[in-house]
Amino acid sequence: MPADDAVVPAAAPSPDGTPAPDPTLLPDAILPGAHRRRACVVAMGGRTLAVDVRETREVMKLDVIGTVPGAPAPLLGVANLRGTVLAVADARSLLALAPKPSRPSTPSIVLATGGLEAAVPIDGVLGLEWFDEPLPADDVPDGPLKTFAAGLVPRPDGPAILLDAARLLEALRAPWAPAAPEAQP
Repeated sequence: MPADDAVVPAAAPSPDGTPAPDPTLLPDAILPGAHRRRACVVAMGGRTLAVDVRETREVMKLDVIGTVPGAPAPLLGVANLRGTVLAVADARSLLALAPKPSRPSTPSIVLATGGLEAAVPIDGVLGLEWFDEPLPADDVPDGPLKTFAAGLVPRPDGPAILLDAARLLEALRAPWAPAAPEAQP
C-alpha cells in the first residue's frame, strides 16, 4: 500500500437491494492521497516549528499570566484555561531561540502529552499541515533545537521542524520537578 493512502472500511453496495454485508467483515478500501497525521505549524523566534496535533490541546491567547513567587526559569507563571490552572513555560531558551517577553494577548500553543501540560508562548500560528511520517531531522543543525526535533514536516514553502512535545515538556518541567520521589512520613 503506498504511503500516502488511507485505509477506510469498505461497504460494497448490493445491486439487488439486499442489505449490505457487515463492513467490518469486508476488506479495506484505499483512498489515494489521504494523509494520516496532522501538525500545527507555528512561528517562534524566526523558526518554523510544528507539533503533532495529537500532542496539542489548543492554541490560546494569554491575557493574564499569574506570577508564581520563586518559580525557576522557564516557568513564566500560570494561566486560567476555562477554570483549569495551566503552567505557562517559555521554551525559547531550551530551543536556543532569541528571548521575547510575553505581553497581553500573546498566542500560546498548549502542549499535552505523557501526563504533562503547559502553554508555550509562540509568535503566531502558520496553519495546519497533513503528513504521513516526518522526514529525518538530518538538516536541522546540531544544537539544542535538534535535541527536541522529531523530524521535519514537509510544507510548500520549506519544511517545519516537528518538535517532540513529550521531550520538550519534560525539559521545561525539569527545573522545578523533584529529583526523586519525596519520602512519606
